[in-house]
Amino acid sequence: MQVQKHARIANIRKLSRYFLFLTVALMAIIAIGGIGFPVFLMTVSSGDLTVAGYLARAATLDDGFFSQLKEGLSLQLKVVAGLVWLAWCTVVWRVLVHINQLLTCFHDGEIFNKKAIFHAKRAFNLNLILVASALGIDFLAIVFSYVYPSAGGTGDIGHFLGRVLDQMTWIGFFLLLLWSLEIGVDLNEEAELTI
Repeated sequence: MQVQKHARIANIRKLSRYFLFLTVALMAIIAIGGIGFPVFLMTVSSGDLTVAGYLARAATLDDGFFSQLKEGLSLQLKVVAGLVWLAWCTVVWRVLVHINQLLTCFHDGEIFNKKAIFHAKRAFNLNLILVASALGIDFLAIVFSYVYPSAGGTGDIGHFLGRVLDQMTWIGFFLLLLWSLEIGVDLNEEAELTI
């Protein structure tokens, strides 16, 4: 028996339909960007900027990667940047697939069930990997800026700690939403057993 028969369920179903279109559009954009950026990298002029040199400069430049294209990139940097970009796009695409499946559960009116929990947990865990990798790359950039100080300065640790705090706040918020969904599933199962 369906115990999720409230007016809020109808509103959630309606709203999730709009978000389904948004996730599909974002998945298409990520797929195009995932293929387009490595192709763009192959057209960039060749130079002698290596991965370590890029990371040493990236911590001090405001506009990051694109400001260094004028000097030219080494084949090593092109390959590493292309592979990192493809890996990042793949994980983001997987997060969007799980969010899309979660929204499909919501659109079907099955808000508090095990399938929704599975997709929510999987999206959260993949997002955690994205955050950890982005913060790890930022930390490496700061370390390389101190190892190679001739690159034009050193990285700002305060800015990095601010980003860590910001990301931890968002992770805490999403973890709270995940726990709320899990509590809702438990309450829904108890209500079904009582009926």
